[in-house]
Amino acid sequence: MKKSAEIRQELSGLVSSQQAMADLLKTENRSAFNESEQKKWDDLQKEIEERKKSLKAAEEYEENQRSFGIQPNATSVKDDNGEGEGNGQAPARRFSIHRAIRSQIGGTNILEGVELDVHTRTSEMAKRAGIAVQGICIPLFDTRSVQTETRADGQTVTQDAGGYGANLVPTEIQPVIDALRPKPVVEKLGAVFLTGLQGNLKFPVNNGGIQAFWEGEVDTVDSSKNAYGSKEMKPNRLSCEVLISLQNLQQSSNDLENYTMNDIASIVANAIDLAAINGSGSGQPLGILNVSGTNSVAGGANGAAPTFANMVALETGVFVENANNAKLNYVSNAKVRGKLKTTEIATGYPSFVMSTDGSVNGYPFETSNHVPSNLTKGTSTGVCSAAVFGDFSQVVVGQWGFMDITVDNISRKKDGYIAIIVNVFVDVLVKQPKAFSVIKDLLTA
Repeated sequence: MKKSAEIRQELSGLVSSQQAMADLLKTENRSAFNESEQKKWDDLQKEIEERKKSLKAAEEYEENQRSFGIQPNATSVKDDNGEGEGNGQAPARRFSIHRAIRSQIGGTNILEGVELDVHTRTSEMAKRAGIAVQGICIPLFDTRSVQTETRADGQTVTQDAGGYGANLVPTEIQPVIDALRPKPVVEKLGAVFLTGLQGNLKFPVNNGGIQAFWEGEVDTVDSSKNAYGSKEMKPNRLSCEVLISLQNLQQSSNDLENYTMNDIASIVANAIDLAAINGSGSGQPLGILNVSGTNSVAGGANGAAPTFANMVALETGVFVENANNAKLNYVSNAKVRGKLKTTEIATGYPSFVMSTDGSVNGYPFETSNHVPSNLTKGTSTGVCSAAVFGDFSQVVVGQWGFMDITVDNISRKKDGYIAIIVNVFVDVLVKQPKAFSVIKDLLTA
């Protein structure tokens, strides 16, 4: 079965082909395709529908793998006898992130087997994107209590410092307790993810201009024409450092390898989500809250508690701009969520702004603490929250299809750590800012 990322890339190519055909119609001022073009369009649409079904199946399969602690679609190669898994022979050898990392220790920098194969294929992708790879290139994505020195009554565990029983109890190391991080939401809300990109992307923008006029029977109609602009996506480097103990690296169980990769993937996914929502545009993508041209709603000179009227105003801004054709959503932080659940629509009215099903005025509401709660409005310093309402299909997240992993086994060697430096290349584009309404001065205290 193909990976979901591969199917998404194929889907992106098919949709791009349809877009090129639609653009050709506009360029040639035609209102319809000819017979051969229509057939090609229909064939493309049929392939798109088939890929969508395949994508759904692949995503469900990968989710099943994750639920049982299996790294989805792990790369495998045949063994020395040319045989693989599922045929009664020796199991196929899978890609090992720990084995790849160990190959970079000691100055040898020699990759072998499946790790070399994955690196070679992915670095070719990086080369086509014009990005130099620095390291390994792979595809995207005990607490002890202190006891007092008292003699135990017998061979107990807890009545002494260990000399009469506790030393006989083995210590079993359990899975690592994950850090609490915000849950990425922009993909769930409908953002479009383009993966496997190889060069900068340019999107023509139709800024409008064509008009229709009521004229007399033989009056001359005035000419009008569309104005066009463009928006560009290009890779921004997203980097993080992950420390792995030497012991962890040597004891390469599947669980430990999955934990290493899942932790890296979680950090990267959260950083992309934060950029899409609140990216500053300075050395990083520009997010919804900071892009110019969104519909702005204000609570008050010094901020104000969220009200039903605020929410309706957010919706109205989007509808006025005719951006109400797709699935619309709210997103804000946990503080705003809590306030909306306890704010009545009208005093004495037995209904709250956020319904019991978690929706606001009939629209889904997603919670993400990537939406800031430390903004300033007037005298309300560092206590204001933001909220967004809009069509998240207008957000495009571009991923330049690979992860560059560099191994530093020197700087933390005395501490028993290997430093893993991860670089990925991402950009975010808000295609139509008017598809979003933003408020930045909600008080939740």
